[in-house]
Amino acid sequence: MKKTFTAFCLALACTSGLRAQEFNLFHDVDADGWLWFDTQEKIDKYVGLCNEADNKIDPNGKPIQMVPADIAPDYPATFADALWQGAGTDKEIGTEGSRTGAIVTAAASANMTANGGGFVVLMPSCSTYGICLSREGSTYVRMMASKDINTVFTNYDVISAKFTTVFKPLFRGGIYNWTEIETLDNGNEGAYTLQSDKPVYAYFQSLTKEPIYIHGIRVTTPTNSTVDIRETVAPKSRIFFEGSRVVLTEPADIKIYNANGVLMNTAHTDRMDLSSMPKGIYVVKAGDAVRKMVLR
Repeated sequence: MKKTFTAFCLALACTSGLRAQEFNLFHDVDADGWLWFDTQEKIDKYVGLCNEADNKIDPNGKPIQMVPADIAPDYPATFADALWQGAGTDKEIGTEGSRTGAIVTAAASANMTANGGGFVVLMPSCSTYGICLSREGSTYVRMMASKDINTVFTNYDVISAKFTTVFKPLFRGGIYNWTEIETLDNGNEGAYTLQSDKPVYAYFQSLTKEPIYIHGIRVTTPTNSTVDIRETVAPKSRIFFEGSRVVLTEPADIKIYNANGVLMNTAHTDRMDLSSMPKGIYVVKAGDAVRKMVLR
């Protein structure tokens, strides 16, 4: 009975506009509380990789953890790039209303297929949750969650999949602010929502056959937990480019993906020459560090 009363009070506080009881989960937010992925510094601070080997959250990782697509044998990568251009209001890349900087989700094998990439947000508690995203065409996703940090991603509970039918995509192209995600419960009696005064882990997964661009996120919590987020951030190794060569500050496993997230090359080294690869856009990943490279 106590738990029911607590949940009711939290919901009442959120709906009655008592903003003083909410705190931004992240630092570096704008006046409306949005964290935008528009600088490499913010990406380095908040965004990292999940435990890809176990398909779980890395408990020592960043507060936002990228998840690859569940497509063997390459498992295409989700990545973040501060220079990535999104779609504008007319559904075209770089037009009016578009934003620069994004987490780029690995595509699913087909629309409405639950094997695309995504990202997980580690929240010590949650009052509100919103995402700004864009794409050129219709967008199919599902929001999942767990209250156990050791849960395998494929075993997360579905919070909302109501937008994943062919007649009801989340949106039909352009740029879109998906808000009030914290109230979704998939219409199931007894299902929980993201609203919580305890740790909850929110998993956004793409069910779209092309990448989705996640430009920003807004999370508020009922307790001031941003200090803990700041303390968990660790520095990344750095990637540099010298012409068509990838150069690292120290040797690491370098992985080269094409724009669709397909693994094209890999080696353990501190430098790699890509001059023999076809012209195009590539994603270079070395440990937690990720950068976009254009071969001309």
